[in-house]
Amino acid sequence: MRAGLWLLALMIALGGCAPKKEQSPAQALLQQGVQKLEARDYEGAAAVFRQYVEQAPHFVVALQEVYRAYMRHPARPYAQAYEFLVQYEPRANEINAQVDRAGYYQVLGTLAFMSGKRDEYAKWFEKALALDPMNHLAMNDYAYALAEHNRDLQKALKLAQRAIAIKSNVGAYRDTLGWVLYKLGRYEEALKELRLAVQTAPDTAELRYHLAAVYAKLGRKDDALVELEKALALQPGHKPSLELRKALLGGSKQ
Repeated sequence: MRAGLWLLALMIALGGCAPKKEQSPAQALLQQGVQKLEARDYEGAAAVFRQYVEQAPHFVVALQEVYRAYMRHPARPYAQAYEFLVQYEPRANEINAQVDRAGYYQVLGTLAFMSGKRDEYAKWFEKALALDPMNHLAMNDYAYALAEHNRDLQKALKLAQRAIAIKSNVGAYRDTLGWVLYKLGRYEEALKELRLAVQTAPDTAELRYHLAAVYAKLGRKDDALVELEKALALQPGHKPSLELRKALLGGSKQ
């Protein structure tokens, strides 16, 4: 999933708020939290990050920096990032710019989905889109989440189409639209979108897997296997690709 727009927007909007100086006590806390995160001491990291947010001069920048720390971690601890950020939702009105507040809610929605909290992500995406009806990342991630859970696929289709109408050159958005069409059983249309997605972002295992799944539904086994091999070359052990390959080969290859 794609949870970076809020971070990017804040970096642009707030770039002048925190000029570089000698490390402050708050910045020292941030570094301590990062170190605990690197050691996978998630509880310790969260405790230090809370101190950092309390002491940092700019609340929004502090949330941005903590989010960045979580997303830079190789393990991508989505659940821990979500639990940390969601505790500040009662203070969301302190994010003065409406589009940035929408971005915060978009991040909560994406992290909730990635954490498996299927009963929570919709409310955050809805809040994001109510604040910023042009937030194409919220549209895309919301559509993808609905497709993955086979929920309200017609709504997912409209969201994915709107995201592409706003920003058409993002491979991930084409992938989402293709995956929604796949879930709807519209395989030829899905194939067109997923081919475009792979052309735009050829080095993404998930996109290769989605294209393979459509080929499989269309009876194009050889094409599906080619895409699966590419997916597994990009991400060895990619579970959905392994499972589909096994099914196509009748269980003869792990």
